Amino acid sequence: MKCEDCGVEMNHHADKIDYNAGLDDPDRADPVYGGVLEEAHTCPACGRTEVRAAAES
Repeated sequence: MKCEDCGVEMNHHADKIDYNAGLDDPDRADPVYGGVLEEAHTCPACGRTEVRAAAES
C-alpha cells in the first residue's frame, strides 16, 4: 500500500477487528470475529496512518 501523501510504501503494523463496522451492514461482519477485520498501516517517511478492510483470503 502506497502513502497518498508522499508515495512511499507503507508498513503493515497490525490487524484489528472493528466491531462497529458491521452494525450498519451485518453482511460485512465476519461470523467468526463478530466484526470487520481491518489492516493498520503507517508511512515510515511522513507518519501518515491508514486503516483499510483486510483483503479476503
